[in-house]
Amino acid sequence: MSNSSQGALGVTAELGRQVPSFVVIGTLGFCIDAGLTFVFAQWLGMPALMARPPAFAIATLVNFSLNRLFTFRATNAPLLRALARYVLVCAGGLAVNYSVYAACLALAPGLGLPVSPKILPLFVACGSGSAMLLTFMGFRFFAFRP
Repeated sequence: MSNSSQGALGVTAELGRQVPSFVVIGTLGFCIDAGLTFVFAQWLGMPALMARPPAFAIATLVNFSLNRLFTFRATNAPLLRALARYVLVCAGGLAVNYSVYAACLALAPGLGLPVSPKILPLFVACGSGSAMLLTFMGFRFFAFRP
């Protein structure tokens, strides 16, 4: 087998491990983000747009830790550099994510959906799903590179 074939197999195997790990960790991050958004809106009475940023920040820190430990564990990027890059990628992902979330909030009444804390996790899911590919590529090719 040639070196290029072995390299391609290595990349394929690496992606075969990274993608499922990223999805599982992302799902956990979504649960933290959506759950805290709900809690902040329902129990703390925060407005829907204000409940999201602190929830997202907490989910981002949890996801960084887990992605560094599991998804991109082969990285030898220094911790603080990886975290800074991760946050930078998250900022781009957040711009997409939060824009979709805000659009859902704005469009819901026109579609006959009442905006309440109970529907916010659905809107968080729409935003998170829209940013998933962007963030995976950013984490893989930028945040966890030395």
